[in-house]
Formats: sequence, C-alpha cells, structure tokens
Amino acid sequence: MIKKNLRGSFLRPLYLWLANRYRTLRRLLSYPDTARVGVVDYDVYWDNKAQGGLGQLSPWRRKRAQVFAALVSPGATVLDLGVGDGALLRYLIEQRQVQGYGLDVSPKAVAFCRDQGLKVDLADVNKPLTDYLREPFDYIVLSEIIEHLPDPERLLNDLRPYARQGIIVSIPNTGFYQHRLRLVLGRFPLQWVVTPGEHLRFWTRADFHWWARQLRFRIAAEVPYEGTPLLKNIWRGLFAAGFVYLLSDASNAVKG
Repeated sequence: MIKKNLRGSFLRPLYLWLANRYRTLRRLLSYPDTARVGVVDYDVYWDNKAQGGLGQLSPWRRKRAQVFAALVSPGATVLDLGVGDGALLRYLIEQRQVQGYGLDVSPKAVAFCRDQGLKVDLADVNKPLTDYLREPFDYIVLSEIIEHLPDPERLLNDLRPYARQGIIVSIPNTGFYQHRLRLVLGRFPLQWVVTPGEHLRFWTRADFHWWARQLRFRIAAEVPYEGTPLLKNIWRGLFAAGFVYLLSDASNAVKG
C-alpha cells in the first residue's frame, strides 16, 4: 500500500530513482531469491518465469524485441530458435507481419506457444539441426540463447546455410560495469535467474567482435539495447548491459 501510494504521489520520480538504486545495489551484493545450485531443468526454468508473467514482454525484453523488429524486414520468414514462451515471436508477427516459426527444448514452453496459436516444435539445439530444418529462412533469431550452450560455435556454423539475410543474436555483456564491480566485490557476474548453471559461455563486447571474426561472420549491426542511458551508446563495452547483433556470413556460403 505504501509503495502504491508513493508511485501515485508527487514523490514518484524520487521513489523510482531510489528503487532503481536499491535494485542495483542488491544485484551487486546478493543473489536471486530463486537461486539454487544444480543442473538446469528448462521446464522448471519456465515455471519460475511464469511467476513473472509467461508470454508477456517485460520492459527489458520489450526493448530487445523492438531492436529485433527493427532489424527484420516486413513479411520476412523468421525462425526463433529457443522460442521460450513465444512472446518475442508473437511480437515480430504483430509488428512486422513476419512468417514466424519457433523451436524449443522445453515441452512446457512448446505446449504454451501452441496454445497461443504459434507454430512451434520441440527441438534440442545441441543435436544436428538437419533433424529439424528443411529450408532456409530470411532471418534466424537467437535471443539470449548462445550463452546457455556448451558449443555455440557449432550451432552458428550449422545455421549459416539456413539464414538468407542473417542471424540475429542477443547476449548479455559481461563487461557491463555492474558485473565488473561485482567481481571487485568478490562475486561472479549475475546473469541468471534460477541457477548459475544457466550460462555456460560469457562475452564482453571486445570478445564477441573477435569471436564473430573467427567464425567468419560480419557484424552488420550492433545495438546496445539496455544499460546506462546515453552512456551505453558512447562507451558501449562498459555501459551496455546487453547487445543485439545482426551477423551476416562473411564467407558468402549461403544455401537456398
């Protein structure tokens, strides 16, 4: 009740500023309430996500979705790999009228997406994608996926022939200043919701640029979609919390 009254009063700007500072401090010093140690079960992962509004774009996810939408052409064919609750795919369909298709490893996520009328199938990206893909798409979307995989290099190389216009990848920036401060304070960067086992790979901005070149991809676009206002566009490596990249095949070996 007190919080609701403050948000509706003339003190709202001060309240929101203090609330944001408090959340930042907590991220530097504490761990999520959902934290546990162990193997990631993505059905349990989505059960936890459901508590925050399954199928709904949070402010953070909406910013990312807006960047994806700006990068795809209207009416394009789009594969959302690791589609999750389908919120991003539905947003692209509504905003850009894309022909959308999704794949995910979680039966619960797939069932939820199908209930929403989305074309989604069950698939494990750690297995050969030729088991699931028969034809190329204009764009393949990997939203916060590759950091969860032990071998994202194999995945991107497998996807190369199936992306006509490019592969759109989003990642958290491990070089974000809050992650650097957390290391100074003796704690590893906090980029997970349920268990530290969610993320297996980590990139700073400089790392990702080097990594993409090694895989023979060209970075056609880089957008810092979240982070410190203004500064995230000036000093991206330090003040951007997350990036969206459009990758094009530098080897020009595109199929279809």
